[in-house]
Formats: sequence, C-alpha cells, structure tokens
Amino acid sequence: MIRKQKPKTSLSPLQQKRLLRISLVIVVFSLLLIFFSPGIGIYHQHQQKRYLADLKADQERLAQQNKEMERDIERLQNDKEYLEQVAREKHGMLKDNEMVFDFAREKKK
Repeated sequence: MIRKQKPKTSLSPLQQKRLLRISLVIVVFSLLLIFFSPGIGIYHQHQQKRYLADLKADQERLAQQNKEMERDIERLQNDKEYLEQVAREKHGMLKDNEMVFDFAREKKK
C-alpha cells in the first residue's frame, strides 16, 4: 500500500518570523546554559583552572620556603658561626663583657 504524501505548504511570513525568533531564543538560551551553568559551564571550568594554577603556584612557593627553612635549620644545628650571627642580628644577644652603644639620634616628639 502506497501512501500519498500531502503537499508541503510553505510557511507564511508571520510564521517564518515566529519560527526564527523561537529558534534564536532556543540557541541563545542553550549558549547561556553551556557557558554559565553552575558546576559544569565553561566559565566555571575556567575559574577552576585559574584556582588550580594559583594553588600550584602556592605549592611551589611553599616548597621553596620549606627548602630554605630546612637549610637554615641544618646550618643552625651544625654551623656555630652562623648560629652566633643569627643570635646577634635577630635576637640582639651579646657575648660576655660586651656592650652595645647606640648612636642613633632620637626623634623629637
């Protein structure tokens, strides 16, 4: 049994405009959903990549600080001259029978 196809009728100009508007709204809404949907959107992924890059930079900086601190600890434990230098500069310690003269001018109030 062969079915007869109905002849296709073209859309009126008003129907074409409505179809175009509806299509544009659907496309725009879909693009907005793709870009800004929470958790899976492109914008969210871009933010997460930046956050991850910041965390990696912080990790590298902290690893470098950790290495420097380990070197300082090693020097403080094994190098008596360095220990004395740190004690004098950072903590203002003196040897026995040593005096400090401060010639800095006091600021007038």
